[in-house]
Amino acid sequence: MLNVKLGDMIVQQREGTWTAFKVLAVDNWADGTHTAHCMAYEPTVIEPTPEALKGGKVRAWHVPIDARTFRDGWQLISNELPSAHELVGFHEYLRLTDFPRYLTVTGKDVDTIIGAANEHYKRAYALGDAGKRREAIMEYDKAIDLFPLFYEAIDNRAFTYMELGDLNTALKDFEESLRINPIGVTAFFSRGECLLKLGHLERAEAVFEEGISKFPEQRDLFTRFREVVRSQRRVQPR
Repeated sequence: MLNVKLGDMIVQQREGTWTAFKVLAVDNWADGTHTAHCMAYEPTVIEPTPEALKGGKVRAWHVPIDARTFRDGWQLISNELPSAHELVGFHEYLRLTDFPRYLTVTGKDVDTIIGAANEHYKRAYALGDAGKRREAIMEYDKAIDLFPLFYEAIDNRAFTYMELGDLNTALKDFEESLRINPIGVTAFFSRGECLLKLGHLERAEAVFEEGISKFPEQRDLFTRFREVVRSQRRVQPR
């Protein structure tokens, strides 16, 4: 078994085609498994060399792979620490999935990032108040791109999409907000509201029903909307 480590360049030939990866990082898990974060090169019919791969075409800048995949038939041809350019895909993956680790790995300053995101947020809010909804969404996009955990910006972007009548996109935003902040009552309720307006009555009722117990301080609101859904379901054609 090839025990991959940071910087390994590994190749395998299968049915006349060579596949090559460079290992950007390795995560070791409590259950004894390992994830290799890799950069994938375009397959070739010619056996890759380290020199050729340095100038080779990249197929995917980041691919997480169970390290057991490399158990048989893979060869180590070189080891060289990834360059900043090669790490771009891995860093983007961390930015979207594990922001605290992204900050640690890249050495970026969280206060600077949050400060810049807040500036975009304030501009977006002002644009929304002025009725410039599309421009507001662009500013919310910038805030969220800088700070993906900014669920308040995600919520406000969702409300702006609702104002534009784009309920499906708003629903996706509320679901993303809840992924970040599962106890966000605003996003939770508004998710149900989007489902109601989209006509997904069974799903909407389930949301409002859950909200009654999940957010007891808002019990009356969730109960009222649950009854609205139930009344609509009673008259809905079968």
